[in-house]
Amino acid sequence: MKYLDYLNESITPYHTVENTAKMLLEQGFQELSFQSKWSLEPSKSYFIKWGYTTLFAFRTPKQVNSSIFAKLALAHTDFPALKVAPNACRFESGIQLVHSEVYGSPIYHSWLDRDLGCGGVLVFEKDNQIQHRLVQTSQKFRIPELSIHLQRGVNQDGRKVDAQKGLDVFWSSSEKDSLDSWIKQQLSPEEKLLDYDLRFYDAERASLGGMNDEWIYSGRIDNLASCHAAIEALLSANSAPNYISGFCLFNHEEIGSETKEGAQSLFLKMTLDQIIKALNISEYCTPSFLEKSFFVSMDMAHALNPVYPEKHDPKHAPILGQGIVLKQNAQKRYATDVFSSAVFKQICSKAGVSYQNFISRNDLPCGSTIGPSVSSTLGVSTVDIGEPMLSMHSIREMSSVQDHQQMIKFLASLFKDY
Repeated sequence: MKYLDYLNESITPYHTVENTAKMLLEQGFQELSFQSKWSLEPSKSYFIKWGYTTLFAFRTPKQVNSSIFAKLALAHTDFPALKVAPNACRFESGIQLVHSEVYGSPIYHSWLDRDLGCGGVLVFEKDNQIQHRLVQTSQKFRIPELSIHLQRGVNQDGRKVDAQKGLDVFWSSSEKDSLDSWIKQQLSPEEKLLDYDLRFYDAERASLGGMNDEWIYSGRIDNLASCHAAIEALLSANSAPNYISGFCLFNHEEIGSETKEGAQSLFLKMTLDQIIKALNISEYCTPSFLEKSFFVSMDMAHALNPVYPEKHDPKHAPILGQGIVLKQNAQKRYATDVFSSAVFKQICSKAGVSYQNFISRNDLPCGSTIGPSVSSTLGVSTVDIGEPMLSMHSIREMSSVQDHQQMIKFLASLFKDY
């Protein structure tokens, strides 16, 4: 699946994992389940889904013995959104409104006057079995902005959005055509709705921009760019001689990762244990396996906006199109240390990949990634990197075609059979 198509179709974490699984199956990967015994062979490709929003894919090495280790790329499937509330619908002044909870940390005002879609998963009972279905509206919706005549000082004072009442979505002009009625249309008479997880998202298609089509404009670039790069790199790689190569896409990074599908869960450890056991090496991944392994935590990075250069440390300001970003932080909000940084730079040198250094200003604390969560839990050497971007957490973001290509090239070198 081409990158822009992946951005367009991965409208929720559920869709992201489904699209990823489809790509892997088309390339001969075999799906595994914890409900069945694993029988793994050398030089084969597998994947497993967890909670429908997290996925681990890997290739086994050509030679299986007790000295194998793992090289993995890590990313996340979620992104800021408006999550439809359980009791969402109300009809006021001729408008059917839908109330949502804020998921993650979006830039509120960027959601105003945008074409919005709605999609996610419906969970229902059929024949006494709990089943689910991914859904997506064909219609578009909107949160209209107030006229300037009703907020005369908005251009001078800035727009402050009340998250409780200012993000209600305008759904319909008909009292009977509610979100609830649309949900019922997605189910057959013998299917009884139990619950749903629906999100509003940017409905505008991803596109290229700039005079030379050098930029990407889209929603969900953070962090679908990293997911797509990991997929493309692994699909282009062969099995390595003595290590497991693969990627793990976690959910819930935007809200702290403390969930069963998040990076702080036991999912990755359980999966590695299962792989080692199925390869008849050990009952679990040993300290020597973890000590030799290397992880790459991927998330987007803040590019320099030339209109606001003061927001960056002068000598650590990544530029769009100038290469992937090595993230470092003295407070360990990133997992990078001097040794994982050295490995990263060595791979870049071998692959001919350009990179840029990033640290935050001392007076502007940085965010965090899944890197510290995984590295601290498993004790694996981990480096935090990312593609530079602008408008992070806006409903519509901006990044560089060249940097995405560089990220794929770097990961392909990480997985390469030298």
